[in-house]
Amino acid sequence: MIAQSIMASKIKRNLHILFVMWCCHGFGQTDTNLTMVAIEYVKPYEYHQQGKNLVTKAFLDLERPRDFKGIVLENGYTSNLEFENGKAWVWLPVFGKPQTMKIVASKKHAVKEQLFKPLVTSDWGYFKEGTFHIISSSHQDIAWMDTPDYCRHERVNDIIAPALDIMKKDKEYRFGMEQALNLKEFIEEFPERKEEVIQRQKEGRFTWGATYNQPYEGMQTGEQLVREMYFGKRWIKDNFDGIVEETAFNTDVPGRTLQFPQILAKADVENLFVSRMREGFYEWYSPDGSSVLTYTPGNYGWAVIFYKLFEEDAIEAMHKIQNRVEMWSDYYKEHNLPPHFAIVISNDASGPANYGNLIKEWNNIVSTTGMAMPKIRHSTVSGFLSEIKRPGAKFEQLEGSRPDLWAYIHGPGHYEAVTASRKAGRLLPSAEIFGTVDALLKDSFEDYPQKELSKAFEESIYPDHGWGGKNGDITDSIFRSKLEFAANEADRILDSSLKSISNKVATKAKNAILVFNDLSWDRDGLVTVELEDNGPFYVIDEKGMVVPSQMSDANGKLLYFHASKIPAIGYKTYYLKKGRKAVATNKTVLPNSLTNQFYSIQLGDGGIAYLYDKVLDKEVLNTTRFSGGDVLTLGYNGNGAGEFTQITEPNMQDYDKMSDHVANWALTSDGDVFAEFKNETKFKHTGIVQRIRVYHHEKKIDFFIDLLDWDGTHNREFRFALPLQMVGSRIKYEVPMAIAEVGKSEMKEAPGGWAWGGSYDQKPVTIRPREVMNYISSQNDDLAVTLGTDVALADWVDPTREAVDYTVLQGILLASHKSCHAEGNWYHQTGDHHFKFSVASHVPGDRISYEFGVGSNHPFRAVLKKHSDGSGTLPQEMGFFKVSEPMVRISTIKKSESGEDVIVRLVEMEGKDRHATISLPTQFQELIRTNLIEEDKESLGKISKNLNVDIGHNSIDTYKLILKK
Repeated sequence: MIAQSIMASKIKRNLHILFVMWCCHGFGQTDTNLTMVAIEYVKPYEYHQQGKNLVTKAFLDLERPRDFKGIVLENGYTSNLEFENGKAWVWLPVFGKPQTMKIVASKKHAVKEQLFKPLVTSDWGYFKEGTFHIISSSHQDIAWMDTPDYCRHERVNDIIAPALDIMKKDKEYRFGMEQALNLKEFIEEFPERKEEVIQRQKEGRFTWGATYNQPYEGMQTGEQLVREMYFGKRWIKDNFDGIVEETAFNTDVPGRTLQFPQILAKADVENLFVSRMREGFYEWYSPDGSSVLTYTPGNYGWAVIFYKLFEEDAIEAMHKIQNRVEMWSDYYKEHNLPPHFAIVISNDASGPANYGNLIKEWNNIVSTTGMAMPKIRHSTVSGFLSEIKRPGAKFEQLEGSRPDLWAYIHGPGHYEAVTASRKAGRLLPSAEIFGTVDALLKDSFEDYPQKELSKAFEESIYPDHGWGGKNGDITDSIFRSKLEFAANEADRILDSSLKSISNKVATKAKNAILVFNDLSWDRDGLVTVELEDNGPFYVIDEKGMVVPSQMSDANGKLLYFHASKIPAIGYKTYYLKKGRKAVATNKTVLPNSLTNQFYSIQLGDGGIAYLYDKVLDKEVLNTTRFSGGDVLTLGYNGNGAGEFTQITEPNMQDYDKMSDHVANWALTSDGDVFAEFKNETKFKHTGIVQRIRVYHHEKKIDFFIDLLDWDGTHNREFRFALPLQMVGSRIKYEVPMAIAEVGKSEMKEAPGGWAWGGSYDQKPVTIRPREVMNYISSQNDDLAVTLGTDVALADWVDPTREAVDYTVLQGILLASHKSCHAEGNWYHQTGDHHFKFSVASHVPGDRISYEFGVGSNHPFRAVLKKHSDGSGTLPQEMGFFKVSEPMVRISTIKKSESGEDVIVRLVEMEGKDRHATISLPTQFQELIRTNLIEEDKESLGKISKNLNVDIGHNSIDTYKLILKK
């Protein structure tokens, strides 16, 4: 035991000695040898060539620099330290692999070792023999940075002209503008530089986007989106010596509508450039199967705003870019892409950035050192993608829409302007159609209003995504005035053509009423006639039968009647008679209830309290929370185009609804055509008038909502609500040239990419409200309800606290939010606003919903002929172009852009392959299939009085009909 104790004592003493030694030497070693020495390089880099490498000057952040004399790298490279201003300077290799570096000291125990990583590693992976493309361009809103005039002057004089000037001096320089409108502005300012522009375009050094501008795609109607290509790609080709622009841009907006890839593909546009989406290359499909190669850099401003890749010299650029492209080697390998990588140098209203000196420096380093690394050059999106599209390249497959996250800015934020836009979008194709019919009847296009229609169409698509912004009240007023001009011109041109056609109709009595249908299916509905004299009047058809009619209770010169079976793209004649003659109508009407052949209705606080469909034997509404046609006001703190990653939901701030106010319904009209009820109430910031019109000869209910003397209080929104007796229903709605379905029509994955607020990680299926065209519908297996709407945004989920689980169809009426520009304006929209919704319940079916919804925004137009005219050459009823398949819609019929042939554009709306026959009003000689912008593709042979075509599911097809010579 004693011996063991002595031994234990010795061991303990020896351990203590070792511990003291470790404290004296081990901790000292940590301080001097195990702490990493920072390396700081001289900026701009001072470098020279040494052998096949470059060496650059740096200093080592040493605590006692003069204790050291040099460095030795693992590969044998050495460099002595130089001392100046108390710092230890050294020359280090720019290129190489990570390796051990010894910092040699005068005392052996003080030598430091650490990993040295060169500024630029020698491993460029997949891109070692590739090319980096510097794509210098300028993202342009029409305004946003300031007023349209200010921004126009800036881009013409401070961006486009200087870019052309750089190209004179630097033959390698390239630049791009994203839209044709900018080219038009420049040539209007500098017509003498047109040939210079053409030369640079042909050299591939100055490119322009293939669309007119960059709109909210879901705001425009189908033909308005098509005209983006007419005033873009076609205009450039026609006016700039046949130049063909291959790439369209919609860079800023996080939203893609369903048919836009097809519109591009069928205009022979090869590429689409977007951003705010995960970086990569996509083959983006429309539902018909057509597609366009879509490239996104993630976000168009990253290289300039954050990474600042080219603000120093070539070595710093190599250092920064290498960190960026390292992650892309696997992606490129997986997709078998050529080693070409783009660095997009673009920002809002940015001027031309010329990196010619840096490019020369970079490429000179590559050639003199012989390093296996990519070269770099100025490029364009089209030039870059032409390198990417090599045989064997595999692009990610993508289909479906991306619902717009910024939808609040144009619809609820600018209701009156967007109402004018929609009106123009609906009426301009109608004006083209009946202008063409009139020309065919005259056997001459001499009076066809081509210039007027072209001007109106251009004005109707002029507003882009840049609503608001700095001095946004000026921008918004200009946008609105252009849209209202377009709508008024469309109305005037259409009215002129209809009157000209009416003059050719043989009428057998005075006061003939010609009712025109501008849609491509036969239909029934309300006709409104403005008279010169006060009533009473009634209406008979061409056989002398009395038709349902009634005089307006508010205006003695306004007559309503129900027209039936008005031919597609045609007319039918009725006659006005003095006096009163009623038609037996099955109805019972009280001040707060109604029963007719279609519905039993009870009115209550805020709207319809009970709605029973007598035809289907079904209760339609669930009014436990809202009434049918209720009006809601909520708080809304979003800002439209600043809602970068998710749409801001409304909140319960000062929440109110009409059904919380006691109703005082009054029966204001009761006739053979319809009965109308009225209710008024007062919210905190506006008066509300609610009118409900129930039709007796068609299954339809109209809701008219007036917001009166709205005071523009900030951060409010208003909604129209229709609560349905449906849970888990299928929601479908019209988008430009298609019918979309929630849960099926969207792209399936989250878009990715980044914005100010983070990443776009929300799956598109969850995005709401949505941009809609004419309607939104809800259906289950045995019931459907369609809400025809004239507002741009719709929802289907209860937005309030403790939301109900059943479907609530909604139209977003108004939102008083602020522009997201720091100096932007508020969208107050003070004053009076008027909204209309149409509702029908029916058996499920896309055709019923589509025809009802579209028809609700295409009222019949009436022309009154006061005197009888037996000399006319046209019968009392006629359809000029009739389609055998109702869901093959005629999008437009127009005079061709070059020549006096007729263009017919068809759209299949239901997603089924079809064979369609279109009856024609005159003899044609030949049928030619064209692309979307009327360029011939193939002759389909001779035709007679019928046009027979096969049209694929969801296809947009354009044909040229050659008139018989």
